[in-house]
Amino acid sequence: MSNSRPLSYASALSGRPSTSQQNHTHHPPGNAPAPHPPASTTPPTAGRPTERAPRAPPHPRRTTPPPTQTFHTPRTSSPEKAVYVLTLTTTPSIHDPINALRRQHFPAHLNRTPAHLTLFHALPHSRFKTLTSTLEALSASTAPFVIATGSPFRMRRGVGVNVGTGAEQAKRVHRELRDAWAEFLSEQDGGGWKPHWTVQNKVGSEEEAAGSYEEVKGGFKGAEGRATGMALWRYERGRWVFEREFGFGG
Repeated sequence: MSNSRPLSYASALSGRPSTSQQNHTHHPPGNAPAPHPPASTTPPTAGRPTERAPRAPPHPRRTTPPPTQTFHTPRTSSPEKAVYVLTLTTTPSIHDPINALRRQHFPAHLNRTPAHLTLFHALPHSRFKTLTSTLEALSASTAPFVIATGSPFRMRRGVGVNVGTGAEQAKRVHRELRDAWAEFLSEQDGGGWKPHWTVQNKVGSEEEAAGSYEEVKGGFKGAEGRATGMALWRYERGRWVFEREFGFGG
């Protein structure tokens, strides 16, 4: 793993590290055994001593993650030292308006990362060399491409914005990586992918999400820019720590 210092997500996207990044860490784009059953209450047979009912064995402790965790866990032979998030990087002309929209609508106490286009959510540290070699090869053969926002959409307790122009190119990048890494991807990362930005999530009610959706639908005028590469982030207890960028150069 690289020993690079944590960088801010927005600066990594723009390719212009700030002075503060050189000195500070930034936050860029959370069984017990079952109780024994009571002894039998059936009266004992006459002439025989009362016998205690046999104790039921305790339930075995869970040795594998529960289903909700398994969905996000890489399929590797042992627990991972770290996992990585991979995002598509874009120019400020599209990142900044989307990020402003996220700051406006995302619950402030939960908004730990700027707006981002996530390609993969949990890439395993044990495959780090495979990850980087694949990313180097694909980024070298991929040219930057135009990307624009599309229509907003409702989430149960949030709002997302689809990628419009550039969605097919983004899907091609994702598909090539998914095929190369299929053997160890999590269930989530190995499935289908819909390129989008999440500008709101985990609000208090569906009614609040509905109101935000109408506001975004009626007020956001859209944005356009270029997809310039991919960024790898190390996930550390809710923080994203910048690891490396792979710029498109094809």
